[in-house]
Formats: sequence, structure tokens, C-alpha cells
Amino acid sequence: MLGLLAGATAGLAAAGVAGARRTDVALPRYLSAGGDVIDAGVLANDPAFDSQQRAAVAALPEVRRTYPFSVAFLMEVTKPRGLDGTLVPHTPDTAHLSEPVVIDGRHTNPANPNEAVIDENIVRRYGLGIGSTIEIRQVVTSDAAGQLPAGVVPPGARSFRARLRVVGITKSVGSGESWSPSSGLWSEYGTQIVGITNMFVHLRHGEAQFARFQRDVQRIVGHPVAVARGSDLLGLSKLDNLMSVERDGLLLFAFAVVLGGGVLVGQALVRAVTASAADLDTWRALGADRRLAVRGMVLPTLLTTATATVSAAAVAIALSPRFPIGVARRYDLDLGIHADSLVIGTTVVLLALTIVAVATAGAWWRVTRGEPERTVTSTAARWAASAGLSPSLLIGSRLAVDPGRGRRAVPVRSALIGAVAGVLGVVACFAFRAGIDDAANPKRSGVVWDYFVAAGVGPVAPSDRSAIAHDPGVGAAVRALWARAVPIEGVPTPTFGIQTLRGTMPLVVLSGRAPRGPSEIAFAPTTAADHHVHVGDDVRVGSGRQMRVVGIALLPTTSHTEYDQSAWMTLPALRAAIGAHAVEQRPDDFEDYELIRWRQGADVPAAERRFSRLAAANNYYAARSTLPTAVVDLGHLATMPLVLAIFFGLLACATVAHALVTTVRRRRYDLAVLRAVGFTRRQARIAISWQATLLAAFGLLLGVPLGLIVGRLLWRWVAEDFPLAYVPPVALVALLLVLPVALALAQAIAAGPGHAATRIRPAETLRSE
Repeated sequence: MLGLLAGATAGLAAAGVAGARRTDVALPRYLSAGGDVIDAGVLANDPAFDSQQRAAVAALPEVRRTYPFSVAFLMEVTKPRGLDGTLVPHTPDTAHLSEPVVIDGRHTNPANPNEAVIDENIVRRYGLGIGSTIEIRQVVTSDAAGQLPAGVVPPGARSFRARLRVVGITKSVGSGESWSPSSGLWSEYGTQIVGITNMFVHLRHGEAQFARFQRDVQRIVGHPVAVARGSDLLGLSKLDNLMSVERDGLLLFAFAVVLGGGVLVGQALVRAVTASAADLDTWRALGADRRLAVRGMVLPTLLTTATATVSAAAVAIALSPRFPIGVARRYDLDLGIHADSLVIGTTVVLLALTIVAVATAGAWWRVTRGEPERTVTSTAARWAASAGLSPSLLIGSRLAVDPGRGRRAVPVRSALIGAVAGVLGVVACFAFRAGIDDAANPKRSGVVWDYFVAAGVGPVAPSDRSAIAHDPGVGAAVRALWARAVPIEGVPTPTFGIQTLRGTMPLVVLSGRAPRGPSEIAFAPTTAADHHVHVGDDVRVGSGRQMRVVGIALLPTTSHTEYDQSAWMTLPALRAAIGAHAVEQRPDDFEDYELIRWRQGADVPAAERRFSRLAAANNYYAARSTLPTAVVDLGHLATMPLVLAIFFGLLACATVAHALVTTVRRRRYDLAVLRAVGFTRRQARIAISWQATLLAAFGLLLGVPLGLIVGRLLWRWVAEDFPLAYVPPVALVALLLVLPVALALAQAIAAGPGHAATRIRPAETLRSE
């Protein structure tokens, strides 16, 4: 039985460690399966970025390979309805980047323009599969062409339709939908597609050459242009953050299993070994020396060791399909049964050595030190005696705090530690989970608006801005003009120029304050880190304008940046930095966002219909505000702290139950004496119940405040690293329930040992003692 318990404990811990190792490699393996990770993206969004300039970029000495693709403005999906458009790859290599991990079917054939691959989300939401058809069309009209910037509509542009057959299904790793046509579509219709061409890039020495590449692209194009890091485009930093939290959580789980299970099994093992010392005097009389006695006491644990090692390996392998968890599980390409030879082998060796070492130490201690018969009353027990408690409560108090000695020793200290650790872990996990739940509040990721209307190229017309600001449903409106590439310290940087149109709608500032003057600027956290700037620093903007960094803030998400990227200044300051007529001269370099917060009591559906009609009439796009994708993914971590909380709760219950059962068994003589002098069965039950109550109360007294502190510290670390606006999580429900639940569980656990205490027969127990 000890071998099975030890094996189950070690196997559970090994499964957690193996799951943490798989979490660490899930993302790299997924990325490598899809080919090399891109190092940069040239997002010129400019018709002037033509084949000649693209060839010059491809010829740069630091460039290994380029992957051009088109953003088709007028192409739409007509079947299935609701499916968004996609990028059009120019080359087979670009198509392969868009088809990273095919789990069913095959990649598209570059020679066939009528093929496409879809991801698992499209399969689930639209019922498509291998052999299904996606229908697309491009409708070119004079009205549509007139609303697009000059140069976007090629001379040969015309309307066309195409039916694409699904030949492959790719793995879905997010909540969005992704599909890609064959590069043959570009070969067939490239001269007719209305849009702009950008490119992804592999550098010879990775992102280490990014700064040089950025400067060279700017030189070729002739003006600042948006060049993004590949890791930013793929959101790798946030994925790394999420998976590191999952990995650390699994390692914490394994540590808690070893700590809790190891204490319980270790104590049981020591008692099992030392129990054989009852015949030690007889062995000595027959001539056994210390070494022989120790070997005789340790020898039976070899069976325990063999059972434990086999069961540990079996449990670790059986639990492997449950790992990894959360976000990492979506990226794991080989879910199922795994046998991590390194983890299992190390676990088996350490488990065998630990069992033998613990047994040997216990046996040697027992043989050399003997068993002291004199007991010493602890200070805590004397305090309990002087408190004037009733006999049953007094006895229960002494049982809770007095560990005893020799044969009557009870693992009181481990029970107290286990109770504190269990409550601390439960409260910390629920506090951390409360932080994850609070992250769903849009304000934590800087989303302080309810709706937006945006122009993807160039500005929103002044009359339309006025109509938006004066709409009866609007309580506050802000214009956020986003420039793709503003030189800051010579580095093209996406930058917002923000102007209040109506009411007040302050953006979320993490530190410092919002820029107010013409020489003030703020940065989003990731962009600030990339530029190595802090609040109070001075930076050179544009052709040499000096600006003071006054804040770190969360900013709107754009077509190419996340909420933790871009810079921010007032709209007049932005115009002064880039030129008063830059928007009119290069509209492709700008996106215009009108951020809207509804007036209290407004007819929101009616207002949304008005703005939808406005957007459709002017080739804008309008939508409700949404959480950033990375923040949505963060919500998938909510299961992990819940599972950890359950385990910590079980750990506390197990240590308390172990202490109570051991008390009744090892203090049978003391309880029998009490019964012989008039202690009733009811008083014996109350004594055990009070012992459990005190253990739970001690765990609550220390565990609740410590757990709240630990949970908040952990969430603050995650929130600041993610980044999010940190608000101390409260976990109010957990705090309100932990006291009654802990006390109720203590009474439930005490029911069995309390009943066993009432069944002690004083005469038989005293005679056997």
C-alpha cells in the first residue's frame, strides 16, 4: 500500500513536470512545423511599393528571402456567407507561410488557381471540409474605384468570380478564422486584383538585423514606412508570457504534490519501518548489532520501492494525455499518450533512492537513539490548560498542538503546516483567478470606448466626423489618427494623434500622464521598451523636434499594431511633426479612428444602425469594441488556478485527516485512560472535532492573508508583464466562503476519527498497552 501511495504521488508530480516540459516546447515545435518564423514584415500599404522597390528590398545583403502578398480591397467571400476575406499570396513560399500546419489533406498546388486551405475553426463554424467550395468575387465599379487612393486600382482591374476547392485543413491555434488561396490565384488574376502589396521577410541573421533592415527599407522607399518585427506580428511575446504562466503553474502543481504527498507518505513509511523495532531487544539478545538491525528493518521497504517505481511510471504515462493545458494545448501537435523518458527515469531513480534513504534514516535513528519514555508538555498545551476550557475542549486543544513523543508522537506540526499551505494555496489561486476574470474588463486593456468608425486609408471626412460627434447617442467621441511610420530617434514608429471631439474619454495611462502640449509624447509599453525610453526622457521626433516622454499608456489596436504598441501625442503635435499636409499627400500611411462611448440611456441599436449606414456609404468600417486577442487568450488560463486550488484544498484535507487518524490510533492509551476516569463517548467525539477545528482555524488565520498577498503579487507580475492595467484582485466570493467551507470540511473530516474514538474499549486498550 505504501508503494502504491508513493508511486501515485511521484507519478502525479512527474506528469506535471512532463506537462511543463511539453508546454515549453509546444510553441517552438508548432512554429518549426510551419517553416522558419518570419523576422520582419514590410507593411508599406502604398501602391508606390511596386515590383521594382520590392526587388530592391529582396536584394539587400541582410535579406535571405521575401514573401510578397496582396491585400485585396474589393475581394469578398460570397460562399459561405460571413467568412472574411484573406491575403493573396504571390508565390508558393508565401502560400506555405499561410498554410503552416496542415493536419488533413495537403497544401495548395501553385499551378492550380482554384484551390484553398481552411483552418479547423472554419470547419466547425461553417461545416466545410475537404472537397468543399469557397466562392469569391471582385466587383469593380467606378464608385468603388473612386473611393480608393490613387494607384490602388491597376489599369487592368476588372470584376471576376472564382470557385476555390478546399484541399487542406490547418490547425487552429486561436479563436479567429484563417484560410488561404493558392498562389496560383495571383498568377491567374494578379493584374486585375485591386489592392496593395506588402511582404514578409526572412533575414540572414534573424531579428538581430532588424534595425539595419528597417533603415534600408526606408532608404529604398524614400520616406518612413512601417516595418514590423516578425515576433510582434505573430504575437510571440504574449504567447511566451501565457505559456510561461502555464509552465510555472504545472511546476508549482508538481512541487505541491511532492511536498504534500511526500510528507504524508514519508511519515507513514517511517512509522512502518520503526514499527518493526518492537522486537529490537530480542534481536540484540540474539547477537544482532546495529548494522544488522538497521538492515533487517529496511529490507521490507525493497518491496515498497519496487511497487512505487512501477506505479509511478504507470501513473505518469496514464496522465500524459491531460497535458499540456490551456493555450499550450492548442499549439501541441501531438496530444495523446507520452512517456517522457528523462522525467520518468529521473523520477523512478529519485523515488527509489528517497524511499531507501528515508527508511534507512528512520531505522538508524530508532536503533541508535531508542524511544524516550518521558513526555514534555508544550507551551501551547499549557496555555490551553490555563484557558479554563471544558474537559473535551481542553483535551482537543492539547491534541491539536502537542505532538507527543515516541510511540504516541502525532504529526501535529505537519498538519498545521499543511492546513496553512492548503488555505494559502486556495486563496492565492482564487485571487489570481479573480485577476484573470478582471482582465475581461475592457478598461484593463485600454478599451474605454464602446464603438468605433474607421477609415482604413486616409482620414474620415470632416462632415462625417461632425455627424459622429453630434449624434444623439454619443456621450463622448475621440479622434485617433494613426500614422504608420513617424520617425522617432530615426526609427519609423506607429504613432497616434488624438483629439477629443465631444465629452471626455481619457485613455488608460499606466504611469505618468497623458500628453497635453505640443512637445509631449507618450508610448505604449512594448514600443517604449523597444525604444528604451522612460517617463521623463527626451526623444527626437520627425526631422528633429524634441519631445518629452510624459506617460506610458494603452492605445487602440490597429490593422498592424496591438494595444501595447504605438506612440501617442496630441493631433496638432502629430501634424507639426510629420507636416501639416502629410495626410492629404500620403493617405495610405494613415488610418483614422473615431472612438465612441455611448451616452447613458442612449438607444444603442438605433445609433449602431446609423453609424453602419454611414460606414457603408463612405467605404469606412464600423464595429463594436472588442477585447484584444491576446487578452481573450489570457482567459483560457482560468482553469489552471481552479485545478490548483482544488489540489491545495485536498492537500489541506489530507494532512488534517492524517493527523486526526494518527491521533486516534497512537493516542488510544491516553483516550482509554480518559474514558476510564469518566470521559464520555460524546466528549471524545467533541475532543477530536475541536482538534480539527483548531487546525482549520490556524490554517485560516495565517493562510487567508498570506494567500491574498501571494495571489496579488502573482497577478501583478503577470499583469505588468502582459501588459494590463493592474487592479488588486479581491476574490470576494472565495474570501466569504473559505471560512465556512474550511470549518465544515474540518468537521466532516473529523467525523470518522471521532467515531473511532468513541469505539475505544478502555479495558481492552489498557490491558494491551
